[in-house]
Amino acid sequence: MDDDDDDDDDVEGKVTSETSLYDAETETVEASSSSSTFNHQANQTPDLQWDVYVCQSKPCKERGSAATLDAFQALSPGSVHIHPAYLHKTKAKGPNIRCIQKVSPFKAFEVNNVNDIDKVYRILTKHMGLGNKISVIARDSLKLTYTGNAYLEKNQLTEAIASYSAALDTGYDPQEGILLLLRATAYLKRAFEHQAQLRLVVQDLSESVPDPESLERLYQLAALHPSLSKSLFNKVLIDAKMQDRKFRKIKYRHGLYEYALLHAAQDSLRSTQLLPQHAKTWLRAGDALAELRKLKESTLYYQKAINLDPSLKDRLEPVIERLERSQTFLDKAKGWWSSDTLRLALDVAG
Repeated sequence: MDDDDDDDDDVEGKVTSETSLYDAETETVEASSSSSTFNHQANQTPDLQWDVYVCQSKPCKERGSAATLDAFQALSPGSVHIHPAYLHKTKAKGPNIRCIQKVSPFKAFEVNNVNDIDKVYRILTKHMGLGNKISVIARDSLKLTYTGNAYLEKNQLTEAIASYSAALDTGYDPQEGILLLLRATAYLKRAFEHQAQLRLVVQDLSESVPDPESLERLYQLAALHPSLSKSLFNKVLIDAKMQDRKFRKIKYRHGLYEYALLHAAQDSLRSTQLLPQHAKTWLRAGDALAELRKLKESTLYYQKAINLDPSLKDRLEPVIERLERSQTFLDKAKGWWSSDTLRLALDVAG
């Protein structure tokens, strides 16, 4: 049995096969499935009434079957058993699924082109007759999550953050931790974008500020030629006003950078409370705290991430050593510069 044959390229509602997580240290994108965080529905039955096989062949994977599998696992009640499988070759568009009812009345059917959350929901509720066991709130939350993931992969951060916020607003509690982690990732990426813009405006200001030797020559010229002094000082005044505008622009960009970082820290810290056994929550919190110059705290969060996932040790131990050296420098530098000046200088330097 074929479902809709349309191949909608619109981002909204499209199931994407991976969840993008931004790594602040390596500046790479890692893949993480969200299925482990979505819980099955509460109203489960002890017997398995359906088997659902989701094709994981190469052509189907290229069309998003990994996320189709994830969606079935997230939405299905306990009476449905989900299996990754390799189904027979077909000319129909993937992802392809096969559903087999295990109790009377026995029946089986296949559906192709199952490439978004609405189709998964329709199969479970309409074709499998499980409408009273599938949460609409879970469907809406998962749909918005996938939408946010698609935006995040395209680096459309405003849209990604809005999608994750809308998913949180559905009130589907089992997904709150992963959504906060994903939104923290989006905010962290936005912070790095603001930091890049901050560096540009700082460079622009530095190039417009004359060096002391040039100013000294200007004053000497005014002293030698009094008739030129008024125009020369007017030029200095105009340049000073332009530099003041650029400095205010720097403060604005720096404020946006810190605002995004604070949101990233808030979301990631909350996600560690909701998903305490999930190493990536501690890793992301460490990333945000490190960027906020909370170096001692970030080290503790990185250590917790290593404890939960020892494979992170080789990558994070050099980072922790660098943070400890930076903390020593900061302790000394606090006696030389004001905290605002020091924070701005470090944020520009990265």
